[in-house]
Parts: sequence; C-alpha cells; structure tokens
Amino acid sequence: MPAHHRHIRWGRAVAAVLVVAACKESTGPQAHLSDPVGLSSDLQTMSGVLQSPTFQSFSKVSDTTTGSPVAAPSRIGALLRAAPIMPPRTSSTLDVNAAARLLALRHGAATFSRGISASVVPAQLLGKTFVWDVTTHAYVEDPSATPAASSDRVRIILYAVDPSTGDIGEDPLTSVGFVDLVDESTTAPAVDKLHVIVSGGTPAAPVTEYANYTVSGQVTGNPVTAFTATAAGFVSDGTHTLTFSATYAVTQVDSDNPDVQIDVTWALDNPAIQVALHEAVVLSDANHFTFTITEFSITHGAETVSMHGTIAVTVLSATTETVSFDLTIDVNDVPWVRIRGTDNGITVLHADGSELSPAEVQAFLDVFGLSFSCANAMSSLFGPPGSLMGA
Repeated sequence: MPAHHRHIRWGRAVAAVLVVAACKESTGPQAHLSDPVGLSSDLQTMSGVLQSPTFQSFSKVSDTTTGSPVAAPSRIGALLRAAPIMPPRTSSTLDVNAAARLLALRHGAATFSRGISASVVPAQLLGKTFVWDVTTHAYVEDPSATPAASSDRVRIILYAVDPSTGDIGEDPLTSVGFVDLVDESTTAPAVDKLHVIVSGGTPAAPVTEYANYTVSGQVTGNPVTAFTATAAGFVSDGTHTLTFSATYAVTQVDSDNPDVQIDVTWALDNPAIQVALHEAVVLSDANHFTFTITEFSITHGAETVSMHGTIAVTVLSATTETVSFDLTIDVNDVPWVRIRGTDNGITVLHADGSELSPAEVQAFLDVFGLSFSCANAMSSLFGPPGSLMGA
C-alpha cells in the first residue's frame, strides 16, 4: 500500500476514534499543552523539511517500479526495509502493511547468509550515471554523461514528481538535482559504508545539498546471527536543517522471529526541536510481535511531549491482523493522552477520560504526522544503502 494511502487511512481512523464516547475516569493529574497551536506549527515545519520537492524526488530511487539500479532488494536491504529506523509507525500497525512488513522481516532473516563484502556498490555500477528514459519509463545508464561520475560512486539524476500520481513527471521531464552514492567500505575493520549526497542543480553546477549522510553496517557470525546499522547526517529543505543520528540492531537474524532495537535522535535548527526514539520490536513467534516504545519524545521550548507504551500485533493472515494499543503521551512527565484498545475499539482521550479540544486534536494529529514524515524519510534514506548492503 503506498505511503500516502496509509496516511489517509490513519487520519480517518484517528478522526473516527476521537468521536468515540467514553466514561470519565480519574487517574491522577491531567496535563495540558501550554500552546497546542504553536506546537502544531513547529511540528508542521519539521515535517516540511522532509517533504521538499528534491527530497521527494530522491525517494523515487528506492522505488522498484522505476528500474533504479539501487532499488533491488537484498538480504540486509530486506531487514532495513522491514523495520526501518523511524518513530513508531502506528499507521503501519493499523493496516494490512503490518503483515507484509512481518513477512519481509522473516524473508530477510531466512535468506540473509553472507557477511560484509569488500564493496557496497557493485563494480559494474561504479563511475556510471543513470537518467530517466521517457520511452521505457525507467532509469537507464547514460554513457555520455558530462561530467562523468567518479570511480568511487554511482550517480542518479533526480526528477520532479507529479504530485497527483506520485510518479516521475514526463510532461515535461524536469531534472531537479542528483544523488551520489559513494562507496566508503572498509575490510579492516569489515564495515559496509555508503555516503549519500543529495544535491540540487546539476552535476556540472551543483547547488543546495538537501541530504548528506552515511550508513554503516556490520554483521556478527557466519552464517550471520546479528546485524547492526548506524547512520548520521542531515536533511534540509534549503531553509531548515534536520540532523539525525541512528542505530538499528537486529539479533536472532538466523531465525524467523528476529528482534530489533531502534535508537534515533533528530534535531531541527529553527525552530529548535529535539526528537528522540528508543523502541524495541520483539517477535515472540512468527505471527506475534510487540513494539515497546520506551521513549518517543519531542522537546519544544520548555515543554517535552513524550509517548511510551506498547503496540501488540497478531498476524491472522497475509492481509489481516489484529492490533492492540496501550500508549500514554505525557507533557513534562504528566499524562496528557491515552491511546488504548484493540482494532475498531481504540480510543484517544485525555488521561482523565475527557475529550481533547479541537486544538489538541490537531496537535495530536501533528505528532503522529511527524512520525509519518520521519518514517517516510528514513525509508528513503535507508533505501539505497539497504538495497546495496549485503547484495
């Protein structure tokens, strides 16, 4: 299911949940946001950094329908795509993508058997530039590209995306920048490392850098039993800059129920916002997994909005699952909102059982909207490295 469809579905689900009647319950102090409108505005700014036109174009290089040379799945890539580094994606647990995500994780674990290679980027791609072909509607190599890509990287030209379809627009085909995927792998120590640079302009006249980050991967065992990826860098819309640092670790890779630990921090320069996520994904067996959110916090001025709790998923079939929520959102460590229940019985209410005000509803939606933006961004950021690592 396309990401934007998942977002619409979650938005409708939240709208439905917020009108569910519930009895008042007194559970202690009730927190309130000091400025829900201001929080919403700042969170929308942060989400906007991850939605710049050039960054949206960059996301297409991970799309398997484009024929991109870095879109093919691989062993480590399957794991990165199955559980990317991101804030808690409650949208994915509320739709059929949860089952697909679990199946991808199981498939990646079952087929992942190789260790670190001497090079992340395959030799046949090094020094090549790929452009969009309006005849085949796919990326193809341009052997006459000027200037040519250096021998340590593969280069892909980026194009404007049609907002109505989400596809690369061909009428007219408009270049908006390019991405260089630079191989920085080492064998002593053995580390797969990819440096990703997304720039506006052209290779002959680059302008704004919209993303600059590195992803490194290390494995344990032969056959592999554990895998760790780290990432650090920034994303920009040309006005605001969002820096991030992340660690993603998988254990029991050689089983059909690997466990995942995710730790990420983001920092927006203006307005100053700090976001942190510490989350564990535990699969008790092939069809049951639990997201334990130790912390998903947003620090905004003197106020910290933080979410913690669990989301439990039971996969019933390849297309259906049941989802249970037990989450609390605090404001400066005092409960503000509780998200509880299973499937259609999920409620989103104040900690004391009262309903949220319209401004609070919007702030709540923007908190989750930020998690969507970060989730999509991390999928895009980890797409090329995930496809190349372990291939």
